Amino acid sequence: MPNREDSIQLAIADLESGIFTSQRQAAAKYKIPRSTLASRLAGSSAARVGYQQ
Repeated sequence: MPNREDSIQLAIADLESGIFTSQRQAAAKYKIPRSTLASRLAGSSAARVGYQQ
């Protein structure tokens, strides 16, 4: 089973390729929060990446 970050990236790829037509469908398929997916699509980075010193 892919980790959460992998699932988010797969959901984004599926949305961009047209496999899913809605964020809700992609989020449900990969079992991730829709709000997280929407934030990533809007350009935010992963929390772990953003906090590195």
